[in-house]
Amino acid sequence: MSDVSGLHITSDGRATHPAAPSPPKLRLMKVGYYAALLGIAAFSCMWVLWWLLSSEPADSPDGHYLDRLDKHIPSRFFRTDGYYGSVLIYQSAPFIIVALLSLVVVELRKKLNSSSSHETEKGISKSSPSLTTYPLVIKSFMGVLTSADVLFILGILFLVAYTFGRQCHLSFQDLEREYKENPSEFDDSLVIIKFAYAAYYMGRSAMIPFSLLWIPVSRGSPFLRLINMPFEHAVKYHIWLSMLSLFMLTLHGILYIVYYVGADEAKAIISWYVEGETYSVLAGVIATIAGLLMWVTSLSFFRRRWYEWFFGIHHLYIVFFVFWLYHVMWTIHFFIIPCLLFVVDRFLRMVQSQQSVDVLSAKLLESGSIEIKFAKSSTEGLLYYALSSWYLRFSSLSNLMKLQWHFFSVTSTEMDEKEELSIIIKPLGKWTTLLREKIVKYAKMGDNVKRNHCPFTFKAGVEGPYGDESNFFLEYKVLILVGGGIGVTPLLALLRDVLHRYRRGEKSLPSTIYMYHCVRKPEELCVLNSIDPSQILSDYQNYGLDIRVFVYVTSSSPDDFNQNIRGLIDNKEVLDLTTFEGVSYNPSNHTSREIFFSTSGPTPQTISSISPRGSPMWVGTIILASIVGFYVLWGLSNVFLVKQYDAYFTNYSRTHVVVACMILGTTIFGGIPTMIWWLKLKLHRKSKSYARSTSKVGILNSSPSMSEEDLNQLPKDAENANYQRGSPWNGTIQLACRPHWEEIFNTLNKEYKGQDIGVLVSGGLSMQEDVAGQCKLHSNLFGRDSSSNTFHYHPISFDL
Repeated sequence: MSDVSGLHITSDGRATHPAAPSPPKLRLMKVGYYAALLGIAAFSCMWVLWWLLSSEPADSPDGHYLDRLDKHIPSRFFRTDGYYGSVLIYQSAPFIIVALLSLVVVELRKKLNSSSSHETEKGISKSSPSLTTYPLVIKSFMGVLTSADVLFILGILFLVAYTFGRQCHLSFQDLEREYKENPSEFDDSLVIIKFAYAAYYMGRSAMIPFSLLWIPVSRGSPFLRLINMPFEHAVKYHIWLSMLSLFMLTLHGILYIVYYVGADEAKAIISWYVEGETYSVLAGVIATIAGLLMWVTSLSFFRRRWYEWFFGIHHLYIVFFVFWLYHVMWTIHFFIIPCLLFVVDRFLRMVQSQQSVDVLSAKLLESGSIEIKFAKSSTEGLLYYALSSWYLRFSSLSNLMKLQWHFFSVTSTEMDEKEELSIIIKPLGKWTTLLREKIVKYAKMGDNVKRNHCPFTFKAGVEGPYGDESNFFLEYKVLILVGGGIGVTPLLALLRDVLHRYRRGEKSLPSTIYMYHCVRKPEELCVLNSIDPSQILSDYQNYGLDIRVFVYVTSSSPDDFNQNIRGLIDNKEVLDLTTFEGVSYNPSNHTSREIFFSTSGPTPQTISSISPRGSPMWVGTIILASIVGFYVLWGLSNVFLVKQYDAYFTNYSRTHVVVACMILGTTIFGGIPTMIWWLKLKLHRKSKSYARSTSKVGILNSSPSMSEEDLNQLPKDAENANYQRGSPWNGTIQLACRPHWEEIFNTLNKEYKGQDIGVLVSGGLSMQEDVAGQCKLHSNLFGRDSSSNTFHYHPISFDL
């Protein structure tokens, strides 16, 4: 299967497939690939087994294996000193090794996929459901859950419940036996003491989800790249793990409050005092309150209405982390490596976003959306995928909003072989609306200067690419694409990618693609019409590709339609999309409302290739250097600064040392290979000539004093010779109705036999649930035969 990850950049900047490796080298790569996967499985099991074994009673008078191990590996440098030394080996080390091996797997997988692009057709396999694409739970507070999602959730719940329950059970047995033998030694009642033990084990078990929640929130996490999970999908795991952690930590606090009140020690709840590494209760209370504030403001109701508050308050995770260490410094080995990986991820994102990127042009579409094109350079090795997404920030916006990063899908693809990245943005909130107003303002400014002049530039911060690195959609012969409103943008990039691959003569590609596009008003079809398939590959039907487009305009209000088609609303007829009077498109792909910006110099400033999703070799080097740097600095601090743990250095001082070592280890030790990577890219950067000889600004053919209302009317002018009625896509359109998914899937299920059918959904939650329900209904787990189809569900929506 051809894959863009295996592309080679030629001297002229074109992406081509490299020569296939020799058979011996290919076999060696396969051995290394499977050996790395085996190592990942082994060390992951090691991490899980520690939690299971640490809960078991001693198997000898000297304690069980882990107790004996703790006693034999005291280290002031690594801060074990005979206490929880096994945590360093069985909890910290597995994260390090699995992260590095994951990058090895990613790199080898790219090379192996590249070699497979030289093969011809693949053999036909029997249709069968997959754990990752079978929607098992349709409606839940986390949205649609696949079988893999449910297994992960159940696995974590089992591990947490077993660890907590087993430790409580064994401790309660010992307490009851000791209480019966000598009750006078107990100052408090047995019930109150059990509350204290239960609270302690609840907090200890919370280390499981707390250590894991840092992984999905790291946008370029090696773990996510290993399993090909896009960041936008991993966010739901972060939400779930965070909720579980907060639930357990809140119970932990409540149980301790009951204990302190019952033991007449209520003043301890508001105490800052710590001695050595004992805990500060008030610090734990503050950490929990900060966590609960983050959770409340991240709820959909709050986040959608007051995004700026959500964005700001969510940075309380720094307060949460610091006060957690104030509270229980000894737990650091459980989660320090995931936190370090998160810090490295933030560091690389900061480095990438510091390079301001030139906006080449902006196009105002009929629906009010904006198509923005950014400068990128293929010569630096920055490759992205059809379903990739990017974070954007515009420093020229307001003081508050210029700090915000927002997530968008691309409509372009690497197969375009252009030095630009295209993104369509629909003004829905304050940030996107302000962005559109800024572009319109620039257009008015441009009208007051001489044509072909370059009065200003427009800069953006860009992070990415994120998303699936596998181009999984190429595995299906039949694709069903479902897009709601602006959610159609990633599907357009997918269509462009497939068309380009047919143009290049690649094998084993999707042969039939169904596109179902739902919009509220007809003018919203301008996004779909922004791509003309005939410009990529004319007569693509002759190449064996069948693309069928079905458009549904859901509004039933006559005010949303022009006079020519208002009479068709009540007829419920299926109309021809190519001749539909309610929409238009520009076959020359040039609009009178395209704004061209000047650039920083002779060549535009392009997107930096230094990112968490960049070269696995460089990212792995930076991760390893940062971890080594942290442990070296922290170890030296433990030896030369923290000389007495029972005095002078309380949890507060040691926390400050740990935070300083994390920052310095990442920026200094990790910064050295980052600087070398940057210099290497700078040396290999080549100047590229762009098609436009002179940058332009302003709206062509516009009046000297255009208002925003004038801008909105330009594409609606029927006299404009650049536009044609209808759509460049072959298909149908229905007015004032929604798709009947049950009927659609019944028809598709009858049309195909024994097929694996890919279903990609980009839209609102209700649309995802409706389509996922039909995928589940028509993909039987039992009673299957050779004619049974499997509808593989792939959500590609992101709601933040």
